[in-house]
Amino acid sequence: MSKNVSGITKVGGREFRYNYDKHLVEWVQKADAQILADNEDWQKKFGKNLWDVDETGYVVVYTVGLREENWKNKEARMEYLQEWTYDIEEELAYM
Repeated sequence: MSKNVSGITKVGGREFRYNYDKHLVEWVQKADAQILADNEDWQKKFGKNLWDVDETGYVVVYTVGLREENWKNKEARMEYLQEWTYDIEEELAYM
């Protein structure tokens, strides 16, 4: 089943899209060869995928809620994504 999602918006080297059905911003990543290999291994060992790769070839890394009108407002969307990207970088620095 196809999800009702926006196109990709890139900010700070990351990719985001909006899921209109769930009213969530999805931080996504294109499934690479390693993710696909991991899924193949897990299918053999456990009968299921490790990563949920959607029909567009993306994996959802994390989600946060956002009102649809804020996503549709480019200025609000970009400010929100820039702040979230900053928070992600800060969390990664602590790790």
